[in-house]
Amino acid sequence: MLLKARSQQWLQHLALSDNQLGLAVLALLAGIAAALVITLFRLAIAWPLEVFLPMASEDDYEALSAVTRVALLLGGGLLLILLFQPMTPEQRSVGVTHVLMRMERHQGYMPRTNLLLQWFAAAIALLSGHSVGREGPAIHLGAGTASQLGQAAGVAHHRLRILAGAGVASAIAASFNTPMAGVIFAMEVVLLEYNLRGFIPIILASVAGAVISQMVFGADTAFDVPPLAMHSLVELLYVVALGLICGLLAAGFIYLTTRLQALASYPLWAKWGGLTLTTAAIAWWLPGILGIGYDTVNAALAGNVAIGLFAGLLVGKLVLAAWAAAVGFPAGLIGPTLFMGALVGGMMGKLSLLWVPDYPAEIGFYVMLGMGAMMGAVLRAPLAALVALLELTANPHIIMPSMLAIVIATLVASEIFRQPSIFQAQLGNNGLYQPPHPVQMMLRSTWVAEALTRSMAVTPRQLHPTSAEQLIDQHTDWLYVEDEQLILPTAELAECIHGITDNTADSAPSSAAIDLLKIPAERFSVGRIALKANLQDALDLMQTHDLQWLAVYRRDPDSRKGQGPCVGLVSREMIERHYRYRPQIIR
Repeated sequence: MLLKARSQQWLQHLALSDNQLGLAVLALLAGIAAALVITLFRLAIAWPLEVFLPMASEDDYEALSAVTRVALLLGGGLLLILLFQPMTPEQRSVGVTHVLMRMERHQGYMPRTNLLLQWFAAAIALLSGHSVGREGPAIHLGAGTASQLGQAAGVAHHRLRILAGAGVASAIAASFNTPMAGVIFAMEVVLLEYNLRGFIPIILASVAGAVISQMVFGADTAFDVPPLAMHSLVELLYVVALGLICGLLAAGFIYLTTRLQALASYPLWAKWGGLTLTTAAIAWWLPGILGIGYDTVNAALAGNVAIGLFAGLLVGKLVLAAWAAAVGFPAGLIGPTLFMGALVGGMMGKLSLLWVPDYPAEIGFYVMLGMGAMMGAVLRAPLAALVALLELTANPHIIMPSMLAIVIATLVASEIFRQPSIFQAQLGNNGLYQPPHPVQMMLRSTWVAEALTRSMAVTPRQLHPTSAEQLIDQHTDWLYVEDEQLILPTAELAECIHGITDNTADSAPSSAAIDLLKIPAERFSVGRIALKANLQDALDLMQTHDLQWLAVYRRDPDSRKGQGPCVGLVSREMIERHYRYRPQIIR
């Protein structure tokens, strides 16, 4: 019993403190848990495919007959429709968009139901050969697993967001074996901020994800990247052209996704059934469109490029991936984005050899540049795309041309064609998601304990004069009448005591109780909030109930275990003063 009590006390200390070491420990645990879930997810896909495709690679659906491919697709599509049909719209929410919504509106709290649904639905979609990716589901699984761990530990809201980001980093590291890219993606896309408080735990989680992935799947990355190089600065002109084409393709992909969102109002059987039938029709003639498509990417990296085939695959993948993204199909779009970029780069590399046969251009070099440019432009994550290329190639010579291609593609998509990131396009058109204001981001990342005052005393309504004098001697600023949920300045009680003393100086001392609700004083109504809240939670509660003050309790006021002791008070003025005069530096 003593050991259990001490462990609970230690866990509570980790959850409700701002200690960086405690957060690092929790993030490491979250990274390990997320990586284990991702490993099980990958194995659940790989093992059946090894049985179905005994003579081919994991993603080589071309080895199956056309009838088998169609049967797999139709069976998987039907199973997904039956699985999702009884679910409510909230329960159907999965993928990266679900993570962004929960981070924006629910402080990183992610339901277990959606997490389990994502695991099974993505496995079905990928096993049946749908033209989608596994990285989006992996991000949801990683963030959701870390969030569940944080919820079980009862961590503060600002730390739960960081834990969810740590789960994302671990998931990407476990999927691609790219731990640095996992860190940058989590900060750039999910948390939308860079700060030291988040970097250290997220780095730890990403390392944990990479280590577990290497223990199970080996040290190889997701792609078979040959040695690559740019042989002359003259090639930069071709890199610029590649960036322009990828930016145009990214803008077209995002635009097509927004146009196809009109299908979202259709019944599930119509919008997902139509996608499945269309995929089956295209796959009858172009089986390379099925699955994640990394076998085709590896072929392109090796220089095996057929321009006509790649052009057909590019158009097919563009339509199918945009359709899936528009109707909330339970799988990812990062894989298709990399696939499309690889096809563009492969075709341009092949064309360069046809136009200048004596020049030693490397097709794989342009394949990697195309992948990075499409990823950066579609996801609006240029730094994550650049770091991913660096880790995948382990070649510093690719940095400069990659920077050029990624920046040009991102500018073309965002500034010339005015397209948002694909995730904002999925959520923003319905008014469901708006990127948070910088002040909101700061408030959400700040613990309520950083702005509260502890110069207060909890007191009953009726006070004996002796008790009142003892409270005054404590030199607190506020008295909190807990049962009445009111506060008043201690100084006004002192004035009342002095008045009573003056009136009774020539008579016997009074022992009558002092009623704090009847003495002349300015009083304020007080709401209640848990210590794990952040400043944005406090402001939202104040605005909802038209309050100026909140009493901060160690546990949730609605908790079955009781709210625990009051640890301080926070006011609207304190919060405004905190963010107005807070030093504008990276913390």
